[in-house]
Amino acid sequence: MDGSETGRTTAALLRRHPAWTAAAAALFAVLPFLPSLGYGFLMEWDDGGFVTHNPHLALSWENLHYNLTANLQGVYTPLTALWLMIDNAVFGGAPAGFHLVNLLLYGGCAAMLCLIMRELRIPPVAAVVLTLLWAWNPCKIETVGWIAERKGLASAFLAFCAMRLFLPACRRGRPSWSAALLTFAAFFFKPWVLPLPGVMAVYAWMLYPRDFRKLLNLLGPVAAAGILGAAIVSAVTFSELSGSQKPEAADYAGLLLRYAGAAFAPLSLNPLHPAAGFARMWPEALWGAAVLGCLWAAGFANFGPKRGLRLSLAFTVSLAGLALPVLSSGSFTNTNYADRYGFLLSALLWCWAGVAGSCWFRRFPRISAAAAALLAGGYLLAGYVYAETFSDARLLFARAAAEPDCPAKAIDGLALVGLNRNDPGLVYEAGTLFLARAALQPAPVRRSYEAAGALLTALAPAMAGGNPAAERKLASLLEHLDLPAVYSPTAFLARAWGIAAARLLRDGEKARALRMLECQLERGDGGSYELAFASGLYGYLTGDRERAVAGWKKALMLKPGDERARLNLKNAEAMHGSE
Repeated sequence: MDGSETGRTTAALLRRHPAWTAAAAALFAVLPFLPSLGYGFLMEWDDGGFVTHNPHLALSWENLHYNLTANLQGVYTPLTALWLMIDNAVFGGAPAGFHLVNLLLYGGCAAMLCLIMRELRIPPVAAVVLTLLWAWNPCKIETVGWIAERKGLASAFLAFCAMRLFLPACRRGRPSWSAALLTFAAFFFKPWVLPLPGVMAVYAWMLYPRDFRKLLNLLGPVAAAGILGAAIVSAVTFSELSGSQKPEAADYAGLLLRYAGAAFAPLSLNPLHPAAGFARMWPEALWGAAVLGCLWAAGFANFGPKRGLRLSLAFTVSLAGLALPVLSSGSFTNTNYADRYGFLLSALLWCWAGVAGSCWFRRFPRISAAAAALLAGGYLLAGYVYAETFSDARLLFARAAAEPDCPAKAIDGLALVGLNRNDPGLVYEAGTLFLARAALQPAPVRRSYEAAGALLTALAPAMAGGNPAAERKLASLLEHLDLPAVYSPTAFLARAWGIAAARLLRDGEKARALRMLECQLERGDGGSYELAFASGLYGYLTGDRERAVAGWKKALMLKPGDERARLNLKNAEAMHGSE
């Protein structure tokens, strides 16, 4: 049997067994990501807020009610919170279990995408190959390897399922209520699926361009699902993460082109891309424009001018629609490009490539196979190197901070890792980075960089212990520092207040120590544990037994194994309260 006959036999098998085809695509899609099963939590990069430090993660009616009525990290994602609660109960907080679920979801996304491509009449072998190229792109590592991105992964899986059900129903002229239900549910994992009904509308319009009654019948359920989902998410105090970037029209165009290019060959990989205007992203934007130009040209060559124009316009409009939530987030966050936001965009682009290039796959199978093999090899090699970034928070933030124009979030993350791991060297490194980059910032931001840099470079030697001079220097700095300007005051200042107050007490300067504790409590610098401990200490020093006991009881409740809080609580309970 020669190669061509083998290829025909394989294609025939794939046509007859679409479920096997999808299963094979799912299996091979996840293979490069299996090392993520050995990764831990990225606590300083949202895994803390979502899992490890989430006080509402245990399965209980109280936590269920809370997660159904509150936001998780600023976005209303109740189904994400519920799924993480279940994972925590099943896997006992072990990160491998969470990563396993991410892998299974990713395999499901690949299976659904493969089936979607078959519904779009892409040849079976090409559908599998294109799905694997989509899946193996190293841009996907961020979504798969980061537990907190469960929200995007689960939302995308439901979106793919909804699209897979909608396509054949639409072609038969029937509305799909199951697609509408899945679209509605996807909102509550992550609301970035808002444009999905619009993509469905474009497909329906391509089939029935003048039959408005049929279009209304087909699109009514999914449109209602989109409107209702968006309304509920908005009503529950939905808000994006805070930030100050305000891109202009050229920046939006550059970002869209950047995503288009990265879907096929990313020119850069960084988990925290710096905010950059169009002038600084033009090489990647130019590459994206070339990619879109090739897709348009392939559509014209495959379907002719008239049909090729309609097809290319349909995909372009769908691409722009899916990009709207991504592009709008750039005006709120402190980064305007991140690989995980291209998840749905890249799927659409690869479907476009499959539809527009279907005739080329048949006419030039060897050239197509060679190009696919070359691209797959590049993906796997780049992914092998890049994947380690998401195995440890220190590696992640160090990689991001190495960029000359990295965002403050990267340096902040590096400092947080140093604080959590009690690594003074890492804290000092972050402080020097803040100071070095301060001169490059506009005036208001410069103050924040300078204040954070001064604090961290003073905090690092005091953290090491056994250095009274460094601890006194830190205490003096806190009395004169521009506290409102400090970047991440809740994280950085909490540790500094504690070290400084303890040194002043050892030096017999109780009044100064009390002023520091008062300032910390008034400003709310620290998490629940730090503030409870500070309140207990303040009560103890002022003779307020009730406050001391309450503060240290709460601290012990938040950290049951904290021997320092346990001993302090025992001493507080033995003291005589103030009359």
